[in-house]
Amino acid sequence: MDLLVTADWLAENINRKDIKVLDGTWVLPDETAQLAKGYISGAQIFDIDAIADLKSDMKHMLPSAEDFASAISNMGIKNSDHVICYDRHGLFSSPRVWWTFMTFGHSRVSILDGGLPAWLNSGYNVQEAPSSASEQTLFKRGTPLIGVTDKESVLSMMNTNTQIIDARPSGRFFGTTPEPREGLRSGRIPGSLSLPFGTLKTSDGFFKPMNEIAAIVGEAGIDLAKPIITSCGSGITAAGIAFILYRLGASDINLYDGSWVEWGASDAPIEV
Repeated sequence: MDLLVTADWLAENINRKDIKVLDGTWVLPDETAQLAKGYISGAQIFDIDAIADLKSDMKHMLPSAEDFASAISNMGIKNSDHVICYDRHGLFSSPRVWWTFMTFGHSRVSILDGGLPAWLNSGYNVQEAPSSASEQTLFKRGTPLIGVTDKESVLSMMNTNTQIIDARPSGRFFGTTPEPREGLRSGRIPGSLSLPFGTLKTSDGFFKPMNEIAAIVGEAGIDLAKPIITSCGSGITAAGIAFILYRLGASDINLYDGSWVEWGASDAPIEV
């Protein structure tokens, strides 16, 4: 099973009973009008802000295993199903859906390369509204296939062989560009490495070829054999970095769910 599928592959396989398509679009304020319109046939919405820890002060934090299983069961998804996630940007928030499924032990999950724009540009039709499940299932969580971590754990991992990889644009990493969210300090987690998510994509919203991505990762000083923590602004593009590093063969990956929304608002140490 490929972790990354094309629009042509999805069009050829979309009518299979085990294929479940999820729109995992997450948008910044006032961004909706700029995105591709419509939904791939049969696609349900995976609302990152709703399938989350609703008790947290931060948005779209990982839900409990029970809440996740309940939400996925209500979407009619079985443990045997192959989930295809996409977003209307092209490639932005869909890896967060992939990471969430992987965190709860579901390995049969892939990302549509290029997202909805790629689907439309390939000439495939869309429907105006999302679909809903015709039945409920009994989805069960499995053994985690990728990890999640918190601020205290990140603090304890500083100055160890664990690499902290920051997916934010370089200006925010170096503290030369203000944070888009109010009340956050500028800078980075001390000792972290910069791997902006945008550098891994082509100008038309696809992932670059893996040999090019491998070279970018190497130039960033990342060792795939060592433990890795990915971080970003609020845990969205950190999942994109986790996806890429997983594809390259890294096996010890954790995503810092609070990311800079939590770190930048706290008294945790920073570098600028």
